[in-house]
Amino acid sequence: MIIDGHSHITLPVEEHIKAMDAAGIDKTVLFSTTFHPEAAKDFTEVQSSMEFLHEMLAGKKGSMVEVRQKAVSELMGALKQYPDRYIGFGAVPAGLELKPTLQYVAENIQNNHLAGMGEFTPGSGQIHLLKNVFKASQEFCSLPIWIHAFFPLTFQDIKDISELARDYPETPVILGHLGGSNWLETVALVKEVSNLYLDTSAYYSTFVLASIINEVPEKCFFGVDHPFGDLQISKNTILQFAKTPAIANAVLGENIARLLKIM
Repeated sequence: MIIDGHSHITLPVEEHIKAMDAAGIDKTVLFSTTFHPEAAKDFTEVQSSMEFLHEMLAGKKGSMVEVRQKAVSELMGALKQYPDRYIGFGAVPAGLELKPTLQYVAENIQNNHLAGMGEFTPGSGQIHLLKNVFKASQEFCSLPIWIHAFFPLTFQDIKDISELARDYPETPVILGHLGGSNWLETVALVKEVSNLYLDTSAYYSTFVLASIINEVPEKCFFGVDHPFGDLQISKNTILQFAKTPAIANAVLGENIARLLKIM
């Protein structure tokens, strides 16, 4: 089974399903989104979408509670429409006090039967804002946490994430995009911390991707980050650079299926 471990809801949903069928992807771990760059009609609208994204990654958009709740509703619509193709992860605002964090997770993640929390996009120096999210994971049966680990995060930020992972060893923590330009140091951390994993989407280069999936294949999850990545190209790249079929199978689906108990 081939599972895209990280893509965002795109509209219309039917087009994403068609793309999955064409690429031979059986299931997708689907994340909500607060904006839809795939709907851009021209480069000016693309630029506007990217400016929104950069501000969000820099932590300038705040918790966006209402926007995130709307995004979860949109996500749930896709999950109900294609329950055999999608597994949901839900966004949770970082930086809330513990009680409202627990309440938010209960109402939006647990009650909706979502498989995990994310994508978290903290700004550099803001990893401490995730502490109550980790506490919530512990309260709700060790829900996996997916964290964007490319720009603008530094290696110090990734180290801070690893320390939270050490403090909550039952919580699976997925670092997005192989740690970005900090990939070499990030792999060392993933080897040390048993509950740290890597997502392959938006990889820094094919050399980096090949190096990592063959070094720690049991810790890597195939991800496309659709609409930013292409399903077929992303899948073919794993197949091309995995040294053995066993490594390709592990990365392309077996690892995430085991973690999320996907049959």
